[in-house]
Amino acid sequence: MYTMHRTKVLGLTAGGVTLLVIGILIGQFAISPKLPIWLQRMSKDGDPEISRQLQQEIKAEEIHKNLKFFAGKPHIAGSERDEEVLANYIYKTWQSSLHGARTYSYTTLLSYPNASDPNYVSILSDDGESEISQKTEKILTPDQNDSTVVHPFNAYSPSGVIVGDLVYVNYATVEDFYYLTRNLSLNLTGTVAIARYGKIYRGDKVSIAAEFGCAGMILYSDPADYVFGQVYPHDWWLPGTGAQRGSIYRKNGDPLTPNYPSIDSAFFLNEKDIVISKIPITPIGYNDAVKYLSKMSGVEAPSTWRGRLNITYRLGPGFDTPFDKSQIKLYVKTYNVRKRIKNVIGFIEGQYEPDRYVVLGNHRDAWVFGAIDPSSGTSVMMELSRAMSQLLKKGWRPRRSILFCSWGAEEYGLIGSTEWVEEMEKVLGSRSVAYINLDCAVIGNSTLGAAATPILHKLLYAAAKKVENPNPAEVQAGRRSVFDTWLKSTPSAHNPSLPSVNNLGSGSDYTAFLQIAGVSAVDLFYDYDKKYALGSYPVYHSVYESVDLVSRILDRGFKYHQAMARITGEIALRLADDVILNFDCVEYAEALRRIVRDVQTGYRQIFHKHNITTDAVRDATEVFYQAAMALQQRAEKVNREDPLEVRKINDQLMQLERAFTDPFGVAGNLEHRHVIYAPNVHNSYAASSFPGLAAAMFDIENDPDQERRWQQVRKEISTIAFTLSSAASTMQDTSSIGGGPRKEDHSAL
Repeated sequence: MYTMHRTKVLGLTAGGVTLLVIGILIGQFAISPKLPIWLQRMSKDGDPEISRQLQQEIKAEEIHKNLKFFAGKPHIAGSERDEEVLANYIYKTWQSSLHGARTYSYTTLLSYPNASDPNYVSILSDDGESEISQKTEKILTPDQNDSTVVHPFNAYSPSGVIVGDLVYVNYATVEDFYYLTRNLSLNLTGTVAIARYGKIYRGDKVSIAAEFGCAGMILYSDPADYVFGQVYPHDWWLPGTGAQRGSIYRKNGDPLTPNYPSIDSAFFLNEKDIVISKIPITPIGYNDAVKYLSKMSGVEAPSTWRGRLNITYRLGPGFDTPFDKSQIKLYVKTYNVRKRIKNVIGFIEGQYEPDRYVVLGNHRDAWVFGAIDPSSGTSVMMELSRAMSQLLKKGWRPRRSILFCSWGAEEYGLIGSTEWVEEMEKVLGSRSVAYINLDCAVIGNSTLGAAATPILHKLLYAAAKKVENPNPAEVQAGRRSVFDTWLKSTPSAHNPSLPSVNNLGSGSDYTAFLQIAGVSAVDLFYDYDKKYALGSYPVYHSVYESVDLVSRILDRGFKYHQAMARITGEIALRLADDVILNFDCVEYAEALRRIVRDVQTGYRQIFHKHNITTDAVRDATEVFYQAAMALQQRAEKVNREDPLEVRKINDQLMQLERAFTDPFGVAGNLEHRHVIYAPNVHNSYAASSFPGLAAAMFDIENDPDQERRWQQVRKEISTIAFTLSSAASTMQDTSSIGGGPRKEDHSAL
């Protein structure tokens, strides 16, 4: 089957030839007032009836059934359950119900706890060990009692036994460590840091702790960030026995094949030549954390550092009497091993533009059961593919191709999706329309949440308006659509008539598409109430993230999952079936204007002090805005009965995101190439606008090498100005040669 459909997955080249022939044939009908039927059909947007049928076909009960299957048993990456049972099930389902499917396998470096010698923390004194942390999470409901549940651990931690003084470092941000070392003059060398989860990515916490001399690290979830009511199994809040697993790898993709796919012909680095973490780390529950934090010596923690444990939070280092001669012991036996992982790609071949891909993806692997992360997204994606397969049976075919992707080993560092994008970059960069990401599709039942590049905002709003609000009480209050509640819950700061859409940082599978291939992307999820200052949804990456929690507490009836499937389906349909892509390059221009204004306002005084100007960036932004306005007008007026003109406009819209990528990477980081939006240098999950400039400016006045840092700032400003003017040129009418905001030079003519 793959042989027959090979070019359909890797990229059909026949589409361009077909359009050329169509263009020639159009001339034969120029004098006729009636176009041939096939040309009339391909000149019209998709039938609205298809959208209605898709919405009706998506069933809540089918999503529930999917979740019970995918999250019924643990399925960590590299396990037989994930790589054989689930991957093969998805492959067979798509192979039989869609136009075809294929698997892509990669050999990658993964990490696991030692099942017979678990990680733990204890207090070590002359009399031996005491207050030993629990090595497994307490089983609270029968469905959690499974022998394949892995012990709590942080992937890629080096093994080791560390004994030292304990120091409390709050969230372990750079600012937190500055407070300890600069304000309090603490020497952290050789200490063991204990930090609460939240604020920044756990891998960044470990890296920062190592930079400041810590020899080891303990992570726990403080009730202040994860408990606002009765704990599971009575409600969804985290019990004190829950521990958050997670990777500490700060890069993406297989650690042994950076920037290249880990296929059989790859050159693999020697594991001893890479350093993912310099110090051991392990997670514990807050029932254990309180045993150590309550015994600490030192000054009281600042008020903003205090959690909600019933103790006096102290900074250390070390313990108070009678434990003043004792130290903390960190025992870690985590190990790395190479494993084979799989991606599964299913596809629906487009009727008129098969070489244009609307890509929809969700990762499959979970730390334990993963009923929220990622199986809520998997269940939604599988139901959407089933619903679309029913439309195929009725004769529907999308204009463009739709790809469904099940990624492997995302939890370890977006490995499956990154390896695939690295392998397929040339194809994806020229043929991908957009990437739609589902990860934790339902993390709450309050309102829609989304992050996207600005060019997709308009499409996202339109889809949310078409989907019925899953909350009956809100419907009765007049908020009939998902959009209505979204707007009421999170209005945009710059335009209160629209909901807020976050920028894309990292932390899920859209990253490689946006940062490497320059593909416009959107990440979708149903969110929790933001009145709770949560570090994440409460049972994140714990054994309690089960089907029972989702079906009994989070989404009874699976109406929120159904809404997510409908929103995702509507976005995919519009991207696949609209003649002219519903991309809003003017919104991108407006977003750039706001970023530039923020930079000028925030850095005006310090830039003036160092004789730095952002005039070139401001001018390039205005050139970009004018080009965006002109392209939008051409898109609205284009002759839809001329396939070549349609293709030209769509290519300019589709390729715009690519123009923001720098082949040399943001600040030299080849994994992050998007000059406008990329992960924050000190928080990989968060997005930075103009990330290269943000990284160059961070704590710049405390750097002893001032000349080097300010030269880097000047370089980043130059890069931004060039990138914006270059992107503007891609939007100009192809009958002329565009350029950036500079004077013309005719001296060489």
